Amino acid sequence: METMNSGDVIERCKKYFGIKELVSEKVYKEHGENAWNFFDSRLLETLIVLREDILKVPLVINDWSFGGKNQQRGLRENISQIVSSKTRNGILYLSSHTMGRAFDCVSAKMSATEMRRLIVLNANKLPYPIRIESGSSAPTWLHFDVSVPYGYQYRITTFS
Repeated sequence: METMNSGDVIERCKKYFGIKELVSEKVYKEHGENAWNFFDSRLLETLIVLREDILKVPLVINDWSFGGKNQQRGLRENISQIVSSKTRNGILYLSSHTMGRAFDCVSAKMSATEMRRLIVLNANKLPYPIRIESGSSAPTWLHFDVSVPYGYQYRITTFS
């Protein structure tokens, strides 16, 4: 797949995801549709490839806007409980989620284990190298991010 410019990436993503599914309620209330600009375009392009070419199933990231409780599976802002508790305790927290480089996904049509398996089998379709959290630390969700070290040669790195 040929890489796309950031505007094209955002428009393609909008076919499957509203911005409310990718950010928290606080971020949406403050920034609305402009919150698309907080994401690394490599992450959004990878999300499109996973949705269209590899997994081929609907994915859910944040569900707060349609009655669910999840709002930290995409972009994590500095005042969220996850981030602010680390700051209060003097813990450095540079999660890919805080930099717009990570998503945690679930699907009603496919288990996280199956999603990881299909991604590994189709690594050649990925537009960029990614990291995937292992099933031991992410048993019911798929975490993927584009925070791969500069010059890294492998398409997929698994971490716990």
